[in-house]
Order: sequence, then C-alpha cells, then structure tokens
Amino acid sequence: MLRCVTAVWRCSFKPSLAYDKLVNAGSISRDTQQLSALPVFDRLYEDLVRYTNSVGRLRPRQVELRPPNRLGVVPSFFIRREQEDKVRRALQEIGNDANTAYHPLSLVKGLYVYGGVGCGKTMLMDLLYHHAPTEIKKRRIHFHQFMLDVQRTLHDIQYISKSNSELQPRRTKEASVDLFDEVAQRLISDVELLCFDEVVVVDVAHAMIMRRLFNAFYKIGLVVVFTSNRPPDQLYLGGLNRESFVPFIELVKRQCVLYDMRSETDHRLTGSDAQMYIAPMNEENSARFNNIFLQLCKGMPPKERILRVFGRDVRVPTACGGVCRFQFTEICSEATSSADYEIIAKTFHTVFIEGVPRFAYESSDIKSRFLLLVDALYEFRCKVIIYAQVPPRELQESKAEYEASQKHLESGGNSGDVGRFDLLTEFERESGKRLIDHTDAAFQMERCISRLIEMRSREYLESPHRHEEVSLSTE
Repeated sequence: MLRCVTAVWRCSFKPSLAYDKLVNAGSISRDTQQLSALPVFDRLYEDLVRYTNSVGRLRPRQVELRPPNRLGVVPSFFIRREQEDKVRRALQEIGNDANTAYHPLSLVKGLYVYGGVGCGKTMLMDLLYHHAPTEIKKRRIHFHQFMLDVQRTLHDIQYISKSNSELQPRRTKEASVDLFDEVAQRLISDVELLCFDEVVVVDVAHAMIMRRLFNAFYKIGLVVVFTSNRPPDQLYLGGLNRESFVPFIELVKRQCVLYDMRSETDHRLTGSDAQMYIAPMNEENSARFNNIFLQLCKGMPPKERILRVFGRDVRVPTACGGVCRFQFTEICSEATSSADYEIIAKTFHTVFIEGVPRFAYESSDIKSRFLLLVDALYEFRCKVIIYAQVPPRELQESKAEYEASQKHLESGGNSGDVGRFDLLTEFERESGKRLIDHTDAAFQMERCISRLIEMRSREYLESPHRHEEVSLSTE
C-alpha cells in the first residue's frame, strides 16, 4: 500500500469516502485498524465544516487582549457557556494570560494519532488534509522541518533589523513572551488547519520552546493534527529538563482527541529489489557502489562543495551536479544538525552514503543523526544509495542481543564477543553522549528501516525530487 496518497481529488468530502474511493480504485488495501480510525477523522472534518459556516470565522485571527469575561463571537454550535469556561480554564492552566481572548477556532479539537511504523496514520491524515473543506486554509508539514522554520523565524525576529541591519537581541521576559506571539503570527496567521507528520522531540532547544509556541498558536486560533509513533506522555522521555516540556503534553491532551492506531502490518515493507542498498561490505560490493556513483557523474570530475546554512558552512566532500557522496563518519559522526541535512536534501537529488554500520540497540548521538538524515532525505524525495555492513532489516541489533551483551559485560566479558557490530558506539558509551532514551531510539530506528525499504520501491523512485521549499506549502 502506498504510504502517501498518489491520486488526490481536490473536492471536499469526508476522509472515509476518500478512503473508499482509493480502495475501489485498487490504490490501497482495506485495513481493519484504518477503518476503525476513520470516524475520528470524519468527526474533525464535520467540525471544520460547521466552523466554516459560522460567524466566528469572521473574527480576525491575531493576538489581542480583552477583559476576562469576554470571549468574543462564538459559533452557534459552541454557544454553551460551560464549554467556553472549560476551555478558558484549560488554556489558563497551561500558562496563558487570563485576559487573553481566544479565537473560536481554538474550541475545535484537533487530533493526535499515534501508532507503529507503516500503520497508515500519515495516509489518513493526508486524506483529511486533501479533502478538508475548501474554505479552510491549511498546511501540511514534517515536524522536523517545521521546527527549522521556527528557528529561522526566531533568528530573523531576534537578530535582524530590517531598518538598520543592527543586531537587536531581545532579552527581557516580556520580550520573550511577545517574541513567541510574533513567531506565531508570522507562521500561522493565514493557516487554520496545521497537519504535523512524525512528531518526535529529541532536541532540548525544541522541547523548551514548544509550550510557549503552541500557546501562542491557540491564542490566534488553530486546529492541529499530529501523527507520531509515540503517545504524548512518551514524548521526550529521559530528556534534559523534561519537566519544562510536560505542560506542552498537557496542552496537546486538552486541545486534541488522542487516538491509538494499533496495527501489526507495516504497509510500506514492500520495497523492490532496486539496487539502492548494497550490503554486506566486501570488495565486489565496494566496486558496485563506486561504479554506480561514476555512472551518475557522467564523466564529470567530482569536487568538494560548500553549502551555507544559518551563516555557517556545510562541507560536501564529493559532489558532481545533483549527486553527492559521503562517508558515514563524515555525515553522521561529526556535529551535524537537522538544518545541515535539510540543505543537503534540497540541493542534491541523489545522495550516496558509504560505510553505514550495524547500530547498537541503545541510543547514541550518531544513531540520532542518522535518523534525522534519513528523515530529511525521505521528505525531499532524494534518491539514496547506501553501502552498508548489513541489510536494512538487520541494521539494528535486537533487544534480546542488547540484553545478552549487557549480561555479558556485567560478567566481565567483552561486548564484541556477542556480535555487536556498531563501529562507533563504544566511543559514545565512554563519553556518555545520549540524545534520546534507548527504547525510543530503537523504535525510531524501526521507522527508519521501514523508510529505507520504501525508498527502494518503484513508487518512491518515480517520485520527483522536492528541491524547492516544501515545509510550509499552503493550500
């Protein structure tokens, strides 16, 4: 089954009807768990229809202060005062100004849909997005890309003065509050429905700003749909200063209907045998990998390229035209950020990665960077040729292997004696580096493996490279 809908009808109707059309057309297979989830998407669709027909939609969507006893114009289907008071109390509990008037759109509950990799949650979100009421202004965005947009906007507001080009960082608490209102106004003032794909929080900077950022979003008025592999309570587990992140979780639980999509089937594990992933490492496969790269260079001499992101250099050691090549240690073991991976994915339509190891079950900076890299390449539909130590499904040691190695180490043995192949984990274990907890890292690696297999499929290989900015496309 295709992970993303390839045939999209632009007319507005319920997600369940769109799903039936895809089944009847043979584009997807009917899935019991997906059918069970469709009513929550239909419910949101119907609420959006009612909202578009209400007078509340005429109210300006901007941050403003009013006396606490005035909520503004409320749509007829939300007229009950007790519901208004409940929402006001909930929003105040998570840190909003008691005198802030909230837009009626914030009374429409969004969705937070979570479940295993490949269960179809993104496809269902896409059905809602593509078939939402035509009057609704909407955006669909990968969560990592969105946070990069937030970082850029913060950078622009804080440090760039358009009038005199002088640096004017804001330092006061009041300015910080105003700053997030301004960020929200810039990013979503023309958006009513925002769909986030693959919500995962591993960056402490992102975790610390999310509560204030989404508070500002809901003040302006916004319906949010999230998809994630984890329930809200398991986001950013074990993260630094997680207690500051918990209010965001409570906000999501108040503003969204939570839905658990449990499925034993990964509909993406149907990759073809296209030679985009070469393993194991040996002389013959090394020659194959090199030959493919030279063929795509078409006689052009490879050379180093320097890209720029946030005012700093991103080095690409080997590139020719729209093709680039990295050693795994060059692109994942050095201090590399999501922004670096995004600029690489936007610049090159084909990326070669040489020397990918088998990863340990436990978390590490290097594994986390690899996950971010694959996410970026996937979202921009890059063609990826990997030369790895093991096949995709063996890319991470199992939990049983991990537990066996731990027992072996506790008894005084060497981890190498039990087949642990991660070439880089030992250094990280000694240095104590961790971005995310072991379980979450292992879970995200499962999603990554699923994507690597999908990226070998005919449907993926025939999709065009998204070399333009794709994170905030508006319809």
